[in-house]
Amino acid sequence: MEIEIEVVSDYLYVGSGQLELRSIQGREQVCYVFARQNETLIIPGTSLKGAIRGIVEALSNSCVRIKARNESVPSRAHEGCEYKKGEREALCPACRLFGTTGYRGRVHFADATPVGEVRPEIIKIADLWPPRQIQGRKFYQNKAHQRLDLKPAKNHRFLEAVPKGARFQTNLFFENLLEEELGLLARALGLDLHSEDPQWVVKLGGAKPRCLGGVRFIPRRIRLLGEGSALFSSLLNGGSASEVKPLLARCLAREELLDQEAWKRFRQEARSKDEPCPREVY
Repeated sequence: MEIEIEVVSDYLYVGSGQLELRSIQGREQVCYVFARQNETLIIPGTSLKGAIRGIVEALSNSCVRIKARNESVPSRAHEGCEYKKGEREALCPACRLFGTTGYRGRVHFADATPVGEVRPEIIKIADLWPPRQIQGRKFYQNKAHQRLDLKPAKNHRFLEAVPKGARFQTNLFFENLLEEELGLLARALGLDLHSEDPQWVVKLGGAKPRCLGGVRFIPRRIRLLGEGSALFSSLLNGGSASEVKPLLARCLAREELLDQEAWKRFRQEARSKDEPCPREVY
């Protein structure tokens, strides 16, 4: 599936783990820089996969893979899956799609690269702190970022971020998915059975508490590889193009893997909100 990613929040910041000195208002300042590969801005495929997996886990009420040492899950059903050879169906929906220890997943993202020219900007945010330990899964809402001046200040940091409207492109590879699995994946990408356009915001990258990182995934084309004797020729020819809308509509109609209560709550809360983001710790 060929996908375009549009930044819909005021900024997107995907960190590289690197710090650089940048000239900011005539002074050299330490800045957290955007991820790059060979000097080209990228959104790593692992970042995309992690963000979408988190949504799939919530929508399907799958196991909880990541928790703090002193945090517990509400029931044994939410303990991390353990794969036993030949028992794939015993895994939760998220682990069947994205993998777990001993079992390779069937969903993979390529690194996303810019569409056209994308110019990053330097912004300043208040420092970030670990989330409070709460029961349930945590997602950040998409609100309006409160821009700060670029004067150095205690408990603040500089980020290199790309602005609203920037676009990236990526490929999503999926192997041998059932229709209900592809439907669950499509919902995590922001698609809805009753609309052709993305309906809610997926949060990527860092500084999400500062209301950065809101994006929309827009499927552009799907190519399918045939099965049986046609597989080899499909590989050579790059697969056959399939109409995006009819295929996704058919898969979105399958709701066997959905937790309806979680789906309803997520659909309501994940839309953009016309509210200012808090500037300080909240």
